[in-house]
Amino acid sequence: MTEQKTDLFAQVNAPKDPANMTDLEKKHLPVITAPESVKTGGCFDVTVEVGKLLAHPNEHGHHIEFVDLYEDKVFLCRADLSAVRTCPKVTFCVSINRGGILRAFESCNLHGVWEGAHEISVE
Repeated sequence: MTEQKTDLFAQVNAPKDPANMTDLEKKHLPVITAPESVKTGGCFDVTVEVGKLLAHPNEHGHHIEFVDLYEDKVFLCRADLSAVRTCPKVTFCVSINRGGILRAFESCNLHGVWEGAHEISVE
């Protein structure tokens, strides 16, 4: 029986088993650092780092193109990154009005779009 190869560009990717990630998953998971709870309408920092679990290359042939941040399905912001002169770590200052899931999406030029999530509540 042959192993079926996944087309990383045909979907949004996430670790299949978060407790036992592959090196590919560790390199591409956007890890979100943010408070667990915030005040309604108050500004707070959200840091998204790609390669926090295992360093991701940052060269012309293999790099992170952008990082997007959403509150559930609502787009909040984007950071566009260059191939060599940026690190795949960004901090956004945002404000939200309801709790839910902060979702970060990053695009790797060789391995497609990957998603990370962080639950957050609003007081």
